[in-house]
Formats: sequence, C-alpha cells, structure tokens
Amino acid sequence: MRRLLILSLLLLTWVNIRAQEPAITDTTVMSYTPLLLPMDYYRVNYTYPSVAPDGSTPVTLSAALIFPRDVFEHNKSLSVGSRKYDASGLILCNHFTITRDIEAPTRTTSMSIEAPLVLLGPRCIIVSPDGYGFGSTVDKPQAYLMADAIARNNIDAVRAARSLLAQMGYTYGDLFAQLGYSQGGHSSMAVQRYVDTHGAEPDAISHIDYTLCGDGPYDIGAMLDSLVQPGSRSMFPCAIPLIIQGQIEGAGLPVSYSDCLRAPLDTKAIEWLNAKVYSASVINKYIYETVGGDKDSGVPVSDILVTDNFGSPHSPLQPLYEALVDNSLAAGWRPNGTTRFYLYHSRDDEVVPYFCMDHLRNFMLGAGINSRHLQTYTSSGTHTAAAALFVLLAMNELRQMENNYLAGTYVPTSLNDVPCTPAPFASPSGWYTLQGRRLPAKPHTPGIYIHAGKKVRIN
Repeated sequence: MRRLLILSLLLLTWVNIRAQEPAITDTTVMSYTPLLLPMDYYRVNYTYPSVAPDGSTPVTLSAALIFPRDVFEHNKSLSVGSRKYDASGLILCNHFTITRDIEAPTRTTSMSIEAPLVLLGPRCIIVSPDGYGFGSTVDKPQAYLMADAIARNNIDAVRAARSLLAQMGYTYGDLFAQLGYSQGGHSSMAVQRYVDTHGAEPDAISHIDYTLCGDGPYDIGAMLDSLVQPGSRSMFPCAIPLIIQGQIEGAGLPVSYSDCLRAPLDTKAIEWLNAKVYSASVINKYIYETVGGDKDSGVPVSDILVTDNFGSPHSPLQPLYEALVDNSLAAGWRPNGTTRFYLYHSRDDEVVPYFCMDHLRNFMLGAGINSRHLQTYTSSGTHTAAAALFVLLAMNELRQMENNYLAGTYVPTSLNDVPCTPAPFASPSGWYTLQGRRLPAKPHTPGIYIHAGKKVRIN
C-alpha cells in the first residue's frame, strides 16, 4: 500500500512537471486576403508556464506562433553573412483591448495586426500571447494594464517560443522587435520597462532592437485624473470598469467595486467583463442602456464612477491610486539607450488621450533618449481608424530594420551593459512634473508628480 502511494505521488509530480513545460496544442493554416489576393500563413498555438499577477502563483498560459508560409515550410533561407536562417528574427506582438475569448490570438480567425505583419512585413516569426484572463486562463479576470504582470507573462511566452522553435527545427537571426496598439502599446512599453529595469534574460529577451507603440494608455493615472473632472464624458465607457477591475484583481487590492463604480455597474459591468463573450462595443451599448449616453456623445463619467471618492483626501481608494501609479509608464525608470522607439498617436483619439504620448515622449527625452532612438508620429482619426496607419508605419519600419540587417548595416542591440537605475532627472532630492520640469519645493496643487524616481499623488 505504501509503495502504491509513493508511486502515485511520483506520477502526480511527473504529470505536474510535464504540465508546466511548453507544449504545442494545435497547428492551423490561416488565410488573409489583401486586395482580393488570398495568402496563407500558419498559426501554432502553445501553452507555457508563467506566474499569475500576484507574481508567485504558478499558472499555465497560452500564446500563438505566427509563421509566414515560406518560413513554416522551410521553403527559402535568408543569408546573414555566412549563415542561413529560416527567418530574420522574432517579433513580440502585444494585442489591443479585447473582451471576448474568441478575440484572443489563439482563438481568433481574424488577426488584424499579426496577419498583415507576417505576410507583408519582415520575414520574422511572431509571438502573440493571449494574456492572463484569456485562452487557457479564460476563467480568470484579465490583468488589464497590469504592467509588470503582463510583461512577465509575455517574456515567459518568448522564452517558451524559443524552446519550441528549437524543438521544431526552426532557425532565425538575432533581430528582436515588439509592437502593439492601444492596450498593446502599453504592454509593449511595459515589457521594455521590465527588461530595462530587471535586466536581460538570454533565453527569452536578450535585447530589444525596436519597440513600436500606437495610441497606448501609458499614463493611466493621468487618464483617471482627466476622467474625474466635472463634466467629463467617456466615448469608450467599458474601459473604465476594465481599468478598475484590472487594478483591483491584478494587484489584489482591498478596494470595493462599489467604492469605485456606481450601482448597478459595480456588479453588472464586472459580470459582463467576466463572461468573456461580449465585445467591447456590446458592453458599451449595455452601459449606454443602463446609465444613459450614446456612442456619439459618450457617457457622463459621473454616472459610471463614484467621482467623490476619487477626489477625497481620505479616499478608500488610496491602494487603487498607488496601483495606477505603479502601472503607469511615463516616469520612474530608465529607458534603454540602444533600443529604437517609435511612438505613434492620433491627436483625435477619443479613447486614449493624446497627452499619454506627450507624457511618455517628454519623459524619455528627459531620461536621455536622443532623437536618433526616439521617433514620434502624429495622425488624425478615431482610435479605431488610426490603427490601420499604425500597422502600415510599423511594417515599413520593421521591413527597413530587416533590410539593413540582411545587408549587414544593422547590428542588433545588447542590453547586457545597460544600468538599471532610475531616470537621470528623477532625483531623490527634488520634485518634478510629469514632463520632467523640476519644481522649487514639494507641490501643494493636487495631481501626480515625480519624487525619488516614482510617481506620487498629491491630494
């Protein structure tokens, strides 16, 4: 009996270890039809070990590898010096805001960024994580805008991808880039911050050549400040409970939804998000029907948020404020001086305010990133419409990166010697605005400031 018990325990241990290894779950031929010309590519779904947003609980997440047809079938090789590869490198694609599980990279039949990128962009293999809360963890609240949690999960996705690609016999060059639009822009910069702060991981992300971000909510603390102003309206109201839920659940905050969201949204909106079957447009419609407003004029934010709690110096929401500061990316870290950054934002964006890019750009310039490594693009158009131009610009930049690499005129960067210290202007002895302007003393005007390399809220 004792021997049987020991064998059973050993078997359970072996099964658990196997479950924590990267594993391919399916391979699918996908199709994309630009200008009525059907083009095929391949998606390989896989699961991989990582950790939950608490930073310690083991979890199995899911992601997709996206291959150009020639790469998947080993049809043509690329020459880099004396070496030949199936692909020139890897691209980490961070998805935009999704609310349905069928929109996750491993589930969707319409890959609006990955498909054009893999077919019309550089000859790279794309890594596209589902993220915590979708795919294999669809029963969990998504870790929306939880910067370090998302970064850790996505870095683990790249590590698992490299392991699986080696097992599958694929070779690729040294290029590594990442991109994302909207939430994906925030996720991309979160990965950048994590790697620049904690150091390179050679078996996952040893360097980042290019980080391309479009219309990302990099400063969610400032976004919330703008939302709680009198008369403020939201044109994308489902983002408000998404942000609230992401911070409360992701950081395990001792904050009640009823202290943040007005009834009945404090329960209904969370139910709609947790269902993972309603699109963002449907949830927006439900909010319009519940509290008023419409897609043309938006919803009064005071009908969604308990705005009085957000302005009170004795607010029960202090842990929420601190989480928003931690997950904002426009201050408090030192961007790597060798990665090339491309920031894109529409001035007409009705969902993510343009000041988010302004804050990030000014922070990076203040941190010593020069114009050679920091390019910004501005356009017009709605949040959704502007995404198409971002994809085109990203493809152009990434193709140029690959062309230079294949021609021998571009050498991939290295993070090995990048110091992990706060940005130069974030001095422990002073107070600064989000734009990097030093103040003569501690401010008394309510807002978010930089002190000791971190964001600090003054009420």
